[in-house]
Amino acid sequence: MSRYSIENEVIKIEVDLHGAELVSIVNKETGAQSMWSGDGAYWNRVSPVLFPFVGKLKDLSYTYQGKVYGNVPQHGYARDCDFIFVEKTEDTLWFELKDDAVWNERYPFHFLLRLGYRIEEKKVHVLWQVINKDEKEMPFSIGAHPAFIMPDGASKNGFYLDFHNGASQLICGELSDAGVLIPEKRCFVLEDGKLPLTDELFDKDALIIDSDSISTVSILTPEGKAFLHVHFNTPQLGIWSPAGKKAPFVCIEPWYGRCDRVDYSGDLSGREYGNLLAPGESFEREYVIELV
Repeated sequence: MSRYSIENEVIKIEVDLHGAELVSIVNKETGAQSMWSGDGAYWNRVSPVLFPFVGKLKDLSYTYQGKVYGNVPQHGYARDCDFIFVEKTEDTLWFELKDDAVWNERYPFHFLLRLGYRIEEKKVHVLWQVINKDEKEMPFSIGAHPAFIMPDGASKNGFYLDFHNGASQLICGELSDAGVLIPEKRCFVLEDGKLPLTDELFDKDALIIDSDSISTVSILTPEGKAFLHVHFNTPQLGIWSPAGKKAPFVCIEPWYGRCDRVDYSGDLSGREYGNLLAPGESFEREYVIELV
């Protein structure tokens, strides 16, 4: 296991070379850890990048130019790859992943995926850069899956998520047992834009949200005090904690992409919320984790 760290006066972060996964954010003023531990009894990951797919594909397969590619794992392949460490500055770490022969059997495009982490006061900027190295247009999705632990490992029951939009309800897509989107919707009552967290909230898996009106999600204590914000500008958002495990963490997941609908039968390039990158072009985005 190889980990790389940077720190400033108030926070220290660590990133694992495997998956270029952010595994630690420590508030140096309090000693508090914000990231989940990766304990496999609940979930053995911490903050994987989702690439080149977000969520599950229908029948775990896709079609591209008439060829069917099967046995595609949920959220794609990048999270299970060892990245290359390429640069460290006073406030930034950069990691890279390139396609190879194994990748090309599963995803027929030449690409460079760069993940960066930049710290600024109590903020961690998570930087994504996807570069199309191919001679053809490249369809892809990319997303985040960071898991944030409750203070002192407390139960999430009684905590809140604040969507900062003052809404009275939250409409979410519902997943089938196979993990793809079905026509039915789920509706949750909000309290001035705030959603009470409970273990039962995730009995039907993740909350899949159209996030056009949401750019920040905060986790609040039972007393209503925010202790962490996630800032983003993505079309989709996932909220997740493992069903039936009473896990002391919640994932806030900005996505440029989403799982398939149950009736989708089109080509890879037509997937809903997918991205199309022209040859030689670069897709650059970020989201921000901010401690309070």
